[in-house]
Amino acid sequence: MTPVPPLDSASADARRRERKALFVARMVIWFSAALGISLTAGLGMWQMGRADEKLARQAERDQRAAQTPWQAADWPCQGEASALPAQQPVRLAGQWWHERSVLLDNRPMGGQTGFILVTPLRVQAPAACADRVILVQRGWLPRHASDRTQVPEWPQPDGLVEVVGRFEPVLSRVYELGDEGMPQGGGTTPIRQNAAEPFWAAWLGQAARPGVMVQTEGDPAMPADPLRRDWPAPDDGVDKHHGYAAQWFALSALLAGLTLWFQIIRPARARAAQQRDVQQS
Repeated sequence: MTPVPPLDSASADARRRERKALFVARMVIWFSAALGISLTAGLGMWQMGRADEKLARQAERDQRAAQTPWQAADWPCQGEASALPAQQPVRLAGQWWHERSVLLDNRPMGGQTGFILVTPLRVQAPAACADRVILVQRGWLPRHASDRTQVPEWPQPDGLVEVVGRFEPVLSRVYELGDEGMPQGGGTTPIRQNAAEPFWAAWLGQAARPGVMVQTEGDPAMPADPLRRDWPAPDDGVDKHHGYAAQWFALSALLAGLTLWFQIIRPARARAAQQRDVQQS
């Protein structure tokens, strides 16, 4: 028969098990707190790094905007438009291809709904470049209040024109439902949600050079130009990254504060209060 341990021995074993369980629980809490603080602080630092990357990209664009404008001979004949320098100043001379203009629908500007007019510009191609057409996002026109199919008028100058703007990899694009299909023949100006490369190849009957020119200045010879060009400045979302970083750092500080309070300050105050009670009794 196994002897029953004395009562004092059993109490000591229970106290040891209790202290061990308390120690394990405290270690789990400290480990979890350290992991949470490290994770949230790391995510905050990552968001700050992303903001720094975009600030550097923005500074690069600002520096590029002060460079000498591209001429037609400087515009690459081929290649990925996304690899070309966005915001590069451009000054082109050529002739508008008015018959192949396109209106991009559902483009608000200044609180109004309207269209963005895109017209191909025929430029003098360099010897190594067969494509003479460059797409130009010319400006914005208001939409008719009651008839969305009523196309507004815009200036259609003939002859040689000079266009000032900047390079962008893609045209203005919005969300679209379904496939708009390819253009049909005729002289009407298409109204579309978006116009990607396959559309332009079919509509023009030839390829255009990569990217698009966003016109920023009107023709001085047409002071009554109805096209608006209040293009929004590129937004890389730097403020968004700073906001996310602040949230992660705040959560990290909260975890650190709660851990310090519940694991150090509060137990210390409880022990001090207990000692005072013992001394007073």
